Amino acid sequence: MTTSNSPAPAAPITPADVRALIAEQMPTVRQDLGELVAFPSVHSTPGLEEANASAAAWVVEAFRAAGVNVEPVTTSDGSITVIGHCPAAEGYPTILLYSHYDVQPAGDTAEWTSDPWTLTEREGRWYGRGTADCKGHVAVHLAVLRALQALADGGHPELRNLGLRIVVEGSEERGGYGLEDLLAERPELFAADTFLIADSGNDALGEPAVCTALRGSCPVQVTLKTIAQPMHSGQFGGAAPDALLELIRLLGTLHDEDGLVAVEGLTPTTHWEGAGPTEATFRDNAGVLNGVDVLGTDRDYAPNDLTVANASITVTGLDSLSVADAINAVPGTAAAVISLRVPPGRDPKECQDLLVAHLERNRPNALMEIERLSTAEPFSADTSGPALQRLMTALADVYDKPTAEVASGGSIPLTNKLLTAYPEAELALYGIEEPSCRIHSADESVHPEEIAAIAAAELLFLARTAADVCQTQ
Repeated sequence: MTTSNSPAPAAPITPADVRALIAEQMPTVRQDLGELVAFPSVHSTPGLEEANASAAAWVVEAFRAAGVNVEPVTTSDGSITVIGHCPAAEGYPTILLYSHYDVQPAGDTAEWTSDPWTLTEREGRWYGRGTADCKGHVAVHLAVLRALQALADGGHPELRNLGLRIVVEGSEERGGYGLEDLLAERPELFAADTFLIADSGNDALGEPAVCTALRGSCPVQVTLKTIAQPMHSGQFGGAAPDALLELIRLLGTLHDEDGLVAVEGLTPTTHWEGAGPTEATFRDNAGVLNGVDVLGTDRDYAPNDLTVANASITVTGLDSLSVADAINAVPGTAAAVISLRVPPGRDPKECQDLLVAHLERNRPNALMEIERLSTAEPFSADTSGPALQRLMTALADVYDKPTAEVASGGSIPLTNKLLTAYPEAELALYGIEEPSCRIHSADESVHPEEIAAIAAAELLFLARTAADVCQTQ
Protein backbone atom coordinates (compact mmCIF):
# COMPACT_ATOMS: atom_id res chain seq x y z
CA MET A 1 0.00 0.00 0.00
CA THR A 2 1.34 3.44 -0.94
CA THR A 3 1.96 5.83 1.95
CA SER A 4 1.89 9.60 1.73
CA ASN A 5 5.70 9.62 1.69
CA SER A 6 5.95 7.11 -1.17
CA PRO A 7 5.90 8.15 -4.80
CA ALA A 8 2.72 7.20 -6.59
CA PRO A 9 3.23 4.35 -9.04
CA ALA A 10 3.57 5.53 -12.60
CA ALA A 11 0.74 4.76 -14.96
CA PRO A 12 1.32 1.76 -17.26
CA ILE A 13 3.04 2.55 -20.51
CA THR A 14 0.51 2.45 -23.34
CA PRO A 15 0.76 1.93 -27.10
CA ALA A 16 -0.05 5.63 -27.52
CA ASP A 17 2.86 6.51 -25.23
CA VAL A 18 5.41 4.54 -27.23
CA ARG A 19 4.07 5.74 -30.57
CA ALA A 20 4.42 9.34 -29.41
CA LEU A 21 7.95 8.81 -28.11
CA ILE A 22 9.09 7.19 -31.34
CA ALA A 23 7.38 9.88 -33.43
CA GLU A 24 9.54 12.45 -31.65
CA GLN A 25 12.59 10.41 -32.64
CA MET A 26 11.87 10.11 -36.36
CA PRO A 27 13.92 13.15 -37.49
CA THR A 28 16.89 11.67 -35.62
CA VAL A 29 16.15 8.24 -37.10
CA ARG A 30 16.30 9.72 -40.60
CA GLN A 31 19.58 11.44 -39.83
CA ASP A 32 21.04 8.25 -38.34
CA LEU A 33 19.99 6.19 -41.32
CA GLY A 34 21.29 8.74 -43.80
CA GLU A 35 24.70 8.78 -42.15
CA LEU A 36 24.88 4.98 -41.97
CA VAL A 37 23.68 4.39 -45.54
CA ALA A 38 26.51 6.64 -46.78
CA PHE A 39 29.04 3.93 -45.88
CA PRO A 40 29.31 1.30 -48.68
CA SER A 41 29.88 -1.35 -46.03
CA VAL A 42 30.03 -4.45 -48.22
CA HIS A 43 32.14 -6.94 -46.30
CA SER A 44 35.15 -8.68 -47.89
CA THR A 45 35.19 -6.38 -50.92
CA PRO A 46 38.63 -5.08 -51.92
CA GLY A 47 38.81 -1.32 -51.63
CA LEU A 48 35.95 -1.05 -49.13
CA GLU A 49 37.90 -1.92 -45.99
CA GLU A 50 37.89 1.70 -44.80
CA ALA A 51 34.14 2.01 -45.42
CA ASN A 52 33.47 -1.06 -43.30
CA ALA A 53 35.72 0.16 -40.50
CA SER A 54 34.10 3.60 -40.60
CA ALA A 55 30.61 2.09 -40.48
CA ALA A 56 31.59 0.00 -37.45
CA ALA A 57 33.04 3.08 -35.74
CA TRP A 58 29.81 4.97 -36.44
CA VAL A 59 27.77 2.17 -34.86
CA VAL A 60 30.01 2.15 -31.78
CA GLU A 61 29.65 5.88 -31.23
CA ALA A 62 25.90 5.85 -31.89
CA PHE A 63 25.18 3.15 -29.32
CA ARG A 64 27.46 4.77 -26.77
CA ALA A 65 25.56 8.02 -27.26
CA ALA A 66 22.34 6.05 -26.69
CA GLY A 67 23.63 4.92 -23.30
CA VAL A 68 25.08 1.47 -24.00
CA ASN A 69 28.72 0.63 -23.42
CA VAL A 70 29.68 -1.14 -26.64
CA GLU A 71 33.02 -2.27 -28.02
CA PRO A 72 34.17 -3.27 -31.51
CA VAL A 73 35.31 -6.90 -31.73
CA THR A 74 37.27 -8.08 -34.77
CA THR A 75 36.11 -11.58 -35.73
CA SER A 76 37.75 -14.46 -37.57
CA ASP A 77 36.53 -13.37 -41.02
CA GLY A 78 38.00 -9.89 -40.54
CA SER A 79 34.66 -8.23 -39.92
CA ILE A 80 33.94 -6.05 -36.90
CA THR A 81 31.00 -6.93 -34.66
CA VAL A 82 29.80 -4.31 -32.21
CA ILE A 83 29.04 -5.89 -28.82
CA GLY A 84 27.46 -4.21 -25.80
CA HIS A 85 25.99 -5.14 -22.42
CA CYS A 86 23.90 -3.50 -19.70
CA PRO A 87 23.68 -6.01 -16.81
CA ALA A 88 20.25 -6.92 -15.46
CA ALA A 89 19.16 -6.25 -11.90
CA GLU A 90 18.29 -9.28 -9.80
CA GLY A 91 15.17 -11.01 -11.08
CA TYR A 92 15.09 -9.15 -14.40
CA PRO A 93 15.71 -10.82 -17.76
CA THR A 94 18.33 -9.96 -20.36
CA ILE A 95 17.19 -9.10 -23.88
CA LEU A 96 19.60 -9.26 -26.82
CA LEU A 97 18.97 -6.82 -29.69
CA TYR A 98 20.51 -7.95 -32.99
CA SER A 99 20.98 -6.27 -36.35
CA HIS A 100 23.79 -5.91 -38.91
CA TYR A 101 25.41 -2.95 -40.61
CA ASP A 102 26.98 -4.72 -43.59
CA VAL A 103 25.02 -4.71 -46.83
CA GLN A 104 24.74 -6.34 -50.22
CA PRO A 105 26.67 -4.77 -53.10
CA ALA A 106 24.72 -2.10 -54.95
CA GLY A 107 25.24 -3.87 -58.27
CA ASP A 108 24.83 -1.84 -61.44
CA THR A 109 24.19 1.69 -60.19
CA ALA A 110 22.51 2.48 -63.53
CA GLU A 111 19.58 0.36 -62.32
CA TRP A 112 19.07 2.67 -59.34
CA THR A 113 16.86 5.73 -59.64
CA SER A 114 19.12 7.57 -57.18
CA ASP A 115 22.57 7.05 -55.68
CA PRO A 116 22.45 3.86 -53.57
CA TRP A 117 24.73 5.41 -50.95
CA THR A 118 22.65 8.55 -50.46
CA LEU A 119 19.41 8.35 -48.50
CA THR A 120 16.77 9.77 -50.84
CA GLU A 121 13.06 10.28 -50.17
CA ARG A 122 10.53 9.62 -52.92
CA GLU A 123 6.77 9.19 -52.58
CA GLY A 124 7.03 8.69 -48.84
CA ARG A 125 9.75 6.02 -48.89
CA TRP A 126 13.44 6.29 -48.01
CA TYR A 127 15.72 4.81 -50.70
CA GLY A 128 19.30 3.56 -50.40
CA ARG A 129 21.26 0.36 -49.97
CA GLY A 130 20.68 -1.01 -46.47
CA THR A 131 17.72 1.23 -45.64
CA ALA A 132 15.76 -1.94 -44.85
CA ASP A 133 18.38 -4.70 -44.74
CA CYS A 134 19.64 -4.05 -42.21
CA LYS A 135 20.79 -0.52 -41.35
CA GLY A 136 17.19 0.48 -40.83
CA HIS A 137 17.07 -1.98 -37.95
CA VAL A 138 20.19 -0.43 -36.44
CA ALA A 139 18.29 2.87 -36.47
CA VAL A 140 15.28 1.14 -34.88
CA HIS A 141 17.36 -0.15 -31.97
CA LEU A 142 18.94 3.25 -31.43
CA ALA A 143 15.54 4.96 -31.35
CA VAL A 144 14.25 2.39 -28.87
CA LEU A 145 17.23 2.82 -26.56
CA ARG A 146 16.85 6.59 -26.50
CA ALA A 147 13.12 6.30 -25.84
CA LEU A 148 13.75 3.72 -23.13
CA GLN A 149 16.04 6.19 -21.37
CA ALA A 150 13.38 8.90 -21.64
CA LEU A 151 10.79 6.61 -20.06
CA ALA A 152 13.17 5.63 -17.27
CA ASP A 153 13.84 9.29 -16.54
CA GLY A 154 10.14 10.10 -16.72
CA GLY A 155 8.79 7.92 -13.95
CA HIS A 156 9.64 4.35 -14.95
CA PRO A 157 12.98 3.63 -13.26
CA GLU A 158 12.24 -0.11 -13.40
CA LEU A 159 13.26 0.01 -17.06
CA ARG A 160 16.87 0.47 -15.97
CA ASN A 161 16.69 -2.97 -14.36
CA LEU A 162 16.34 -4.75 -17.68
CA GLY A 163 19.46 -6.45 -18.95
CA LEU A 164 20.36 -5.54 -22.51
CA ARG A 165 22.85 -6.96 -24.96
CA ILE A 166 23.65 -5.35 -28.28
CA VAL A 167 25.01 -7.33 -31.24
CA VAL A 168 25.51 -5.48 -34.53
CA GLU A 169 27.19 -7.74 -37.06
CA GLY A 170 29.55 -6.78 -39.88
CA SER A 171 29.43 -9.76 -42.26
CA GLU A 172 25.90 -11.21 -42.24
CA GLU A 173 25.50 -10.79 -45.99
CA ARG A 174 28.65 -12.85 -46.53
CA GLY A 175 27.57 -15.73 -44.32
CA GLY A 176 28.27 -14.37 -40.84
CA TYR A 177 31.04 -16.87 -40.17
CA GLY A 178 32.99 -14.43 -38.03
CA LEU A 179 30.06 -13.93 -35.68
CA GLU A 180 29.40 -17.67 -35.52
CA ASP A 181 33.03 -18.24 -34.53
CA LEU A 182 32.77 -15.50 -31.91
CA LEU A 183 29.65 -17.15 -30.48
CA ALA A 184 31.49 -20.47 -30.27
CA GLU A 185 34.60 -18.92 -28.71
CA ARG A 186 32.92 -16.45 -26.33
CA PRO A 187 29.31 -17.52 -25.76
CA GLU A 188 29.07 -15.37 -22.63
CA LEU A 189 28.89 -12.29 -24.87
CA PHE A 190 25.53 -13.52 -26.14
CA ALA A 191 23.94 -14.81 -22.91
CA ALA A 192 20.29 -13.71 -22.87
CA ASP A 193 16.80 -14.84 -21.99
CA THR A 194 15.32 -13.51 -25.23
CA PHE A 195 16.94 -12.88 -28.60
CA LEU A 196 15.24 -10.16 -30.65
CA ILE A 197 16.48 -10.63 -34.21
CA ALA A 198 15.52 -7.57 -36.24
CA ASP A 199 16.23 -8.83 -39.76
CA SER A 200 12.87 -9.78 -41.23
CA GLY A 201 9.58 -8.09 -41.99
CA ASN A 202 5.85 -8.12 -42.38
CA ASP A 203 4.11 -9.81 -45.31
CA ALA A 204 2.73 -6.41 -46.31
CA LEU A 205 3.19 -2.80 -45.28
CA GLY A 206 1.26 -2.11 -42.09
CA GLU A 207 0.41 -5.77 -41.42
CA PRO A 208 2.22 -6.91 -38.22
CA ALA A 209 3.93 -10.28 -38.24
CA VAL A 210 6.59 -12.39 -36.62
CA CYS A 211 8.56 -14.84 -38.72
CA THR A 212 8.37 -18.35 -37.29
CA ALA A 213 10.11 -20.37 -40.03
CA LEU A 214 13.13 -19.96 -42.29
CA ARG A 215 14.49 -22.22 -44.99
CA GLY A 216 18.01 -23.57 -44.86
CA SER A 217 20.64 -22.97 -47.51
CA CYS A 218 22.98 -25.45 -49.21
CA PRO A 219 24.45 -24.00 -52.43
CA VAL A 220 27.01 -25.48 -54.79
CA GLN A 221 29.26 -24.13 -57.51
CA VAL A 222 29.65 -26.13 -60.71
CA THR A 223 32.41 -25.49 -63.26
CA LEU A 224 32.60 -27.06 -66.73
CA LYS A 225 35.66 -27.17 -68.98
CA THR A 226 35.60 -28.38 -72.58
CA ILE A 227 38.61 -26.94 -74.42
CA ALA A 228 41.90 -25.55 -73.18
CA GLN A 229 41.10 -21.99 -74.23
CA PRO A 230 38.47 -20.10 -76.25
CA MET A 231 38.83 -20.94 -79.95
CA HIS A 232 37.66 -19.12 -83.10
CA SER A 233 33.97 -19.92 -83.56
CA GLY A 234 34.27 -19.88 -87.35
CA GLN A 235 37.14 -22.34 -87.49
CA PHE A 236 36.12 -24.60 -84.60
CA GLY A 237 32.43 -23.93 -83.84
CA GLY A 238 30.15 -26.90 -84.50
CA ALA A 239 32.72 -29.52 -83.58
CA ALA A 240 34.47 -28.02 -80.55
CA PRO A 241 32.25 -28.51 -77.45
CA ASP A 242 30.85 -25.23 -76.09
CA ALA A 243 31.22 -25.10 -72.28
CA LEU A 244 28.42 -22.56 -71.87
CA LEU A 245 25.96 -24.58 -73.93
CA GLU A 246 26.84 -27.69 -71.93
CA LEU A 247 26.23 -25.75 -68.71
CA ILE A 248 22.87 -24.50 -70.00
CA ARG A 249 21.83 -28.08 -70.77
CA LEU A 250 22.89 -29.18 -67.30
CA LEU A 251 21.06 -26.35 -65.55
CA GLY A 252 17.96 -27.14 -67.59
CA THR A 253 17.70 -30.56 -65.93
CA LEU A 254 17.13 -29.00 -62.50
CA HIS A 255 13.50 -28.09 -63.25
CA ASP A 256 10.63 -29.69 -65.15
CA GLU A 257 8.64 -28.16 -68.00
CA ASP A 258 6.52 -26.19 -65.50
CA GLY A 259 9.56 -24.68 -63.79
CA LEU A 260 9.27 -26.82 -60.66
CA VAL A 261 12.26 -28.53 -59.03
CA ALA A 262 12.95 -31.88 -60.71
CA VAL A 263 15.86 -33.15 -58.59
CA GLU A 264 15.08 -36.54 -57.09
CA GLY A 265 14.27 -36.16 -53.39
CA LEU A 266 13.72 -32.40 -53.69
CA THR A 267 10.55 -32.19 -55.81
CA PRO A 268 7.59 -30.29 -54.29
CA THR A 269 5.33 -32.53 -52.21
CA THR A 270 3.69 -30.36 -49.53
CA HIS A 271 1.58 -27.25 -49.10
CA TRP A 272 2.14 -24.35 -46.70
CA GLU A 273 -0.50 -24.21 -43.96
CA GLY A 274 0.24 -20.74 -42.62
CA ALA A 275 -0.39 -17.23 -43.89
CA GLY A 276 0.99 -16.17 -47.23
CA PRO A 277 0.43 -13.88 -50.21
CA THR A 278 -2.09 -14.55 -52.95
CA GLU A 279 -0.85 -15.10 -56.48
CA ALA A 280 -1.74 -11.51 -57.37
CA THR A 281 0.05 -10.10 -54.33
CA PHE A 282 3.09 -12.26 -54.97
CA ARG A 283 3.15 -11.17 -58.62
CA ASP A 284 3.17 -7.55 -57.52
CA ASN A 285 5.73 -8.09 -54.74
CA ALA A 286 8.11 -10.00 -57.01
CA GLY A 287 7.64 -7.70 -59.99
CA VAL A 288 6.61 -10.57 -62.29
CA LEU A 289 6.08 -9.02 -65.71
CA ASN A 290 2.84 -9.10 -67.67
CA GLY A 291 2.81 -12.12 -69.94
CA VAL A 292 5.00 -14.15 -67.55
CA ASP A 293 3.39 -16.76 -65.29
CA VAL A 294 3.96 -17.20 -61.57
CA LEU A 295 5.38 -20.71 -61.23
CA GLY A 296 3.30 -23.51 -59.77
CA THR A 297 -0.13 -22.08 -60.45
CA ASP A 298 -0.93 -24.73 -63.08
CA ARG A 299 -0.11 -27.44 -60.54
CA ASP A 300 -2.19 -26.06 -57.64
CA TYR A 301 0.79 -24.65 -55.77
CA ALA A 302 0.40 -21.28 -54.06
CA PRO A 303 3.46 -19.00 -53.84
CA ASN A 304 4.30 -19.92 -50.23
CA ASP A 305 4.11 -23.61 -51.10
CA LEU A 306 7.15 -23.09 -53.30
CA THR A 307 8.95 -20.29 -51.45
CA VAL A 308 8.60 -21.72 -47.94
CA ALA A 309 7.26 -25.28 -47.69
CA ASN A 310 9.41 -26.93 -50.36
CA ALA A 311 12.92 -26.78 -51.76
CA SER A 312 13.80 -24.22 -54.42
CA ILE A 313 16.72 -24.04 -56.82
CA THR A 314 17.97 -20.77 -58.30
CA VAL A 315 21.00 -19.93 -60.42
CA THR A 316 22.46 -16.93 -58.60
CA GLY A 317 25.68 -16.49 -60.55
CA LEU A 318 26.99 -17.37 -64.00
CA ASP A 319 30.49 -16.98 -65.42
CA SER A 320 31.41 -17.20 -69.09
CA LEU A 321 31.87 -14.67 -71.87
CA SER A 322 29.79 -11.54 -71.23
CA VAL A 323 27.55 -10.00 -73.88
CA ALA A 324 29.46 -6.72 -73.63
CA ASP A 325 32.76 -8.51 -74.25
CA ALA A 326 31.45 -11.03 -76.79
CA ILE A 327 34.02 -12.29 -79.29
CA ASN A 328 33.80 -14.85 -82.06
CA ALA A 329 35.08 -17.69 -79.92
CA VAL A 330 33.84 -21.00 -78.55
CA PRO A 331 33.92 -20.69 -74.73
CA GLY A 332 36.01 -23.34 -73.04
CA THR A 333 34.92 -22.70 -69.44
CA ALA A 334 31.61 -21.89 -67.79
CA ALA A 335 30.57 -21.87 -64.14
CA ALA A 336 27.43 -21.30 -62.11
CA VAL A 337 26.47 -20.94 -58.47
CA ILE A 338 23.31 -22.92 -57.74
CA SER A 339 21.38 -21.80 -54.67
CA LEU A 340 19.38 -24.56 -52.99
CA ARG A 341 16.95 -23.56 -50.22
CA VAL A 342 15.30 -26.26 -48.11
CA PRO A 343 12.36 -26.07 -45.67
CA PRO A 344 12.34 -26.78 -41.93
CA GLY A 345 12.66 -30.48 -41.25
CA ARG A 346 15.17 -31.14 -44.03
CA ASP A 347 18.90 -31.69 -43.47
CA PRO A 348 20.75 -29.19 -45.69
CA LYS A 349 23.83 -31.40 -46.08
CA GLU A 350 21.70 -34.35 -47.20
CA CYS A 351 19.83 -32.09 -49.62
CA GLN A 352 23.12 -30.76 -50.96
CA ASP A 353 24.18 -34.36 -51.57
CA LEU A 354 20.98 -34.93 -53.57
CA LEU A 355 21.77 -31.92 -55.75
CA VAL A 356 25.36 -33.03 -56.31
CA ALA A 357 24.19 -36.56 -57.19
CA HIS A 358 21.75 -35.11 -59.75
CA LEU A 359 24.49 -33.03 -61.38
CA GLU A 360 26.78 -36.04 -61.56
CA ARG A 361 24.03 -38.23 -63.07
CA ASN A 362 23.47 -35.59 -65.72
CA ARG A 363 27.14 -34.85 -66.38
CA PRO A 364 27.39 -33.20 -69.81
CA ASN A 365 30.15 -33.52 -72.39
CA ALA A 366 32.67 -31.65 -70.25
CA LEU A 367 35.06 -32.00 -67.37
CA MET A 368 33.02 -31.05 -64.31
CA GLU A 369 34.06 -29.76 -60.90
CA ILE A 370 31.50 -29.36 -58.10
CA GLU A 371 32.25 -27.36 -54.97
CA ARG A 372 29.97 -27.71 -51.99
CA LEU A 373 29.51 -24.24 -50.47
CA SER A 374 28.68 -23.53 -46.82
CA THR A 375 25.30 -24.69 -45.55
CA ALA A 376 22.81 -23.14 -43.13
CA GLU A 377 20.19 -24.99 -41.11
CA PRO A 378 16.47 -24.23 -41.49
CA PHE A 379 14.76 -22.57 -38.53
CA SER A 380 11.41 -23.20 -36.88
CA ALA A 381 10.35 -21.11 -33.88
CA ASP A 382 8.64 -22.28 -30.72
CA THR A 383 5.66 -19.94 -30.59
CA SER A 384 4.42 -20.98 -27.14
CA GLY A 385 6.89 -19.00 -25.01
CA PRO A 386 5.84 -15.90 -23.06
CA ALA A 387 8.36 -13.55 -24.69
CA LEU A 388 7.20 -14.29 -28.22
CA GLN A 389 3.58 -13.95 -27.16
CA ARG A 390 4.39 -10.62 -25.49
CA LEU A 391 6.06 -9.36 -28.67
CA MET A 392 3.12 -10.46 -30.81
CA THR A 393 0.77 -8.62 -28.46
CA ALA A 394 2.94 -5.50 -28.57
CA LEU A 395 2.94 -5.55 -32.37
CA ALA A 396 -0.83 -6.01 -32.44
CA ASP A 397 -1.37 -3.15 -30.00
CA VAL A 398 0.87 -0.76 -31.94
CA TYR A 399 -0.55 -1.64 -35.36
CA ASP A 400 -4.08 -2.04 -33.94
CA LYS A 401 -4.59 -5.33 -35.77
CA PRO A 402 -3.74 -9.01 -35.09
CA THR A 403 -0.16 -10.20 -35.49
CA ALA A 404 0.31 -12.95 -38.07
CA GLU A 405 2.79 -15.81 -37.93
CA VAL A 406 4.60 -15.89 -41.27
CA ALA A 407 7.49 -17.75 -42.85
CA SER A 408 10.38 -16.66 -45.02
CA GLY A 409 12.26 -18.53 -47.68
CA GLY A 410 15.47 -16.83 -46.60
CA SER A 411 18.13 -18.14 -44.22
CA ILE A 412 19.64 -16.66 -41.06
CA PRO A 413 22.15 -19.20 -39.68
CA LEU A 414 22.59 -17.25 -36.44
CA THR A 415 19.09 -18.19 -35.25
CA ASN A 416 19.90 -21.84 -34.71
CA LYS A 417 23.39 -21.12 -33.41
CA LEU A 418 22.01 -18.88 -30.65
CA LEU A 419 19.40 -21.40 -29.56
CA THR A 420 21.98 -24.19 -29.59
CA ALA A 421 24.15 -22.13 -27.25
CA TYR A 422 21.18 -21.10 -25.08
CA PRO A 423 18.41 -23.69 -25.54
CA GLU A 424 16.24 -22.26 -22.74
CA ALA A 425 16.09 -18.84 -24.39
CA GLU A 426 13.38 -17.57 -26.71
CA LEU A 427 14.02 -16.08 -30.13
CA ALA A 428 11.81 -13.72 -32.10
CA LEU A 429 12.37 -12.69 -35.72
CA TYR A 430 10.64 -9.54 -36.98
CA GLY A 431 11.37 -6.21 -38.60
CA ILE A 432 10.85 -3.57 -41.27
CA GLU A 433 11.63 -5.59 -44.42
CA GLU A 434 8.16 -5.83 -46.02
CA PRO A 435 8.08 -6.88 -49.70
CA SER A 436 8.04 -3.36 -51.15
CA CYS A 437 11.51 -2.80 -49.66
CA ARG A 438 13.12 -4.81 -52.50
CA ILE A 439 16.02 -5.89 -50.31
CA HIS A 440 19.11 -7.13 -52.21
CA SER A 441 17.82 -5.33 -55.30
CA ALA A 442 18.19 -1.95 -56.96
CA ASP A 443 16.11 0.82 -55.41
CA GLU A 444 16.00 -0.82 -51.99
CA SER A 445 13.83 1.29 -49.70
CA VAL A 446 11.99 1.42 -46.39
CA HIS A 447 8.78 3.11 -45.33
CA PRO A 448 9.37 5.38 -42.30
CA GLU A 449 5.96 4.41 -40.90
CA GLU A 450 7.17 0.81 -40.72
CA ILE A 451 10.32 1.91 -38.90
CA ALA A 452 8.18 3.88 -36.43
CA ALA A 453 5.77 1.01 -35.83
CA ILE A 454 8.45 -1.66 -35.35
CA ALA A 455 10.41 0.62 -33.01
CA ALA A 456 7.27 1.38 -30.99
CA ALA A 457 6.43 -2.33 -30.70
CA GLU A 458 9.99 -3.18 -29.63
CA LEU A 459 9.85 -0.41 -27.01
CA LEU A 460 6.45 -1.57 -25.75
CA PHE A 461 7.75 -5.14 -25.48
CA LEU A 462 10.69 -4.01 -23.34
CA ALA A 463 8.50 -1.80 -21.16
CA ARG A 464 5.99 -4.57 -20.52
CA THR A 465 8.75 -7.08 -19.82
CA ALA A 466 10.13 -4.83 -17.08
CA ALA A 467 6.66 -4.03 -15.74
CA ASP A 468 5.75 -7.71 -15.41
CA VAL A 469 8.82 -8.36 -13.27
CA CYS A 470 8.29 -5.20 -11.22
CA GLN A 471 4.72 -6.22 -10.35
CA THR A 472 5.85 -9.58 -8.98
CA GLN A 473 8.57 -8.17 -6.72
